[in-house]
Amino acid sequence: MNLKIAENQSDFFSCMLIRSRVFMIEQNVDISLELDEEDKTCTHYCLYDDEGKAVGTCRVLKHGDVAHLGRVAVLKEVRGHGYGAYMLKEVEKHCRKLGYKKIELGAQLHALPFYEKQGYHAYGDIFLDADIQHRMMVKEL
Repeated sequence: MNLKIAENQSDFFSCMLIRSRVFMIEQNVDISLELDEEDKTCTHYCLYDDEGKAVGTCRVLKHGDVAHLGRVAVLKEVRGHGYGAYMLKEVEKHCRKLGYKKIELGAQLHALPFYEKQGYHAYGDIFLDADIQHRMMVKEL
């Protein structure tokens, strides 16, 4: 596995392709909600498997000394094989190097157990994002 910061058009396109498959096709999220202005200023990450196929993505937005992790997606056909956990671990390492003190994210309710296994803690009320129930989660770095 190899996690890369999307620094060129090919990597960025791979990120957007994964997001479109996971969020827009699989979860029926409207394109106007999936793609936003923050895509222009955040750091995009793309996860590649051992054969070089893009299988996961996420993005990090800076909120003071807090990293906001978003658009976390792993292709359906490779879920359950450790890609998501690896991606989070590597993003966390990068965030620590940049001086972030914690990471927060809005997790879909079905994904709460996954994030809890990675050391994240839920807080606050359930909220809707793209008509999908979420809760905020945080992890101290």
